[in-house]
Amino acid sequence: MFRRGAAAGALCTFNTAAVLLLAGTVRAQSRVVELNEAGWKALRAGYGDRAASLFAEALKMRPDDPVLLLGSGAAANAQGRQKEAIAQLQRALELNPRLTPASRLLGQIAYAEGDVDLALRTYENALKYAPGDPGLSRGLDEWRRETDVHRSFDERRYDQFRVLFEGREEKQLARQATEIFRLAFRRICTRLGEFPTATIVAVLYTEQQFRDITRAPEWSSGQYDGRIRVPVAGAEQHPELFERVLTHELTHAILADIAPRGIPVWLNEGLAQYFEGASPDAARKRMKALRSSIPLKNLEGSFARLGSRVAVQAAYDESLLAVSVIVDKPGFIWIRLLHELEESRSAEATITSFGWSYADLEAPFAR
Repeated sequence: MFRRGAAAGALCTFNTAAVLLLAGTVRAQSRVVELNEAGWKALRAGYGDRAASLFAEALKMRPDDPVLLLGSGAAANAQGRQKEAIAQLQRALELNPRLTPASRLLGQIAYAEGDVDLALRTYENALKYAPGDPGLSRGLDEWRRETDVHRSFDERRYDQFRVLFEGREEKQLARQATEIFRLAFRRICTRLGEFPTATIVAVLYTEQQFRDITRAPEWSSGQYDGRIRVPVAGAEQHPELFERVLTHELTHAILADIAPRGIPVWLNEGLAQYFEGASPDAARKRMKALRSSIPLKNLEGSFARLGSRVAVQAAYDESLLAVSVIVDKPGFIWIRLLHELEESRSAEATITSFGWSYADLEAPFAR
C-alpha cells in the first residue's frame, strides 16, 4: 500500500507524463499540418519530388489520413509514378469515399493509363456522394460515349504503348503504329533530354468516328487530349503521312508528360512539326505570300480560336519557324527550358531568360 506522499508523487509523475504526451501529440499534429500545406505548395509550384518527400514524412505520423494520401497520390502522378498514384488514391477513397478531388484525379489517371473501367467506376462512385458535380457528370458521359464506340475495338500493346483499332483491316496499321511510336519515342526523348514512363494510348478511327469523338475542326488530321486519336482513312496509300501524323501527336503526348502545364501552344506545335519532319522552307514560302503575321504572344493559347484555315496555317508555320531558331543553337538543352516553363507564369519572360526575345523568334516571318 502506497503512503500518501508516494501516491501523490506517482500522481504528479502521471500528470507530467500526460502533459508531455499531449504536448507531443499537439506538436505532431501541428507538424503534419505544416507538412501538408508545404506539400501542396510544392505541387502547385511544380516541385513533384519535394512534394512527395513532404507527404511521405507526414504519412509516417498519420498513415491513414485521406488528405495526405491524396497529396501523396498527386505527387506520385507529378513524378510519373502512376501505379503508385493509383494505389494511394484508392486507399484515400477507401478511408473517405466523399473525397471528390481524389476521385477526380484517380479517374483522370486511370483513363490516361487506359484503364477505362476503373475510371468509370471511380466517377460513378463519386457521383453518389456529389450528384451535382458537373465535371464528374460531363467526364462520365464522355467516357461512356467513347466506351460505346470502342466496344468492338481490339488492342495491340508494345512496351508503354497501347494502340486500339477496329477490324482485321486495321490490324496491320496498328502494327505499323507501334513500330513508328517505338522509333520516334526514342528519337524525340533523346533530343528533349527526358524519357517519360507513363502509358501512351493511341486510337485509330474511321474518319466519322474521329469527328464524332473529338469534335475536332475539319483541318485537324489528329488530336492529343490525353490519348492520341488519329483517323486512318488513306493511311495505307500514304504511309509517310500516317507516320508524320503519329509522330506529331506522339510529340504532344511526350511534352504533356514532361511538362503538363506552361508550354505555350506555338512551342508545342512547333516542336511537334519539327519532329514530324515538316519543312521550314515550305513554311517560309507560305508566310512570304501573306501580308501580315501573328505575334507569338497571340499564339500562346489554342489555335482553334483563330477561325479561318489561312490563319491556322499561318499559326502553324510561324510556330515551326520560331522553333527552328531555337533548334539552330548548338547544344541547346531543351529539358531545362521545358521544366522552367512548367514553373513559370510568363512564357515570354522565361524564353527571354534563355537568350531569345519574341522579336528574335519572329524574325523569320515578321512583317
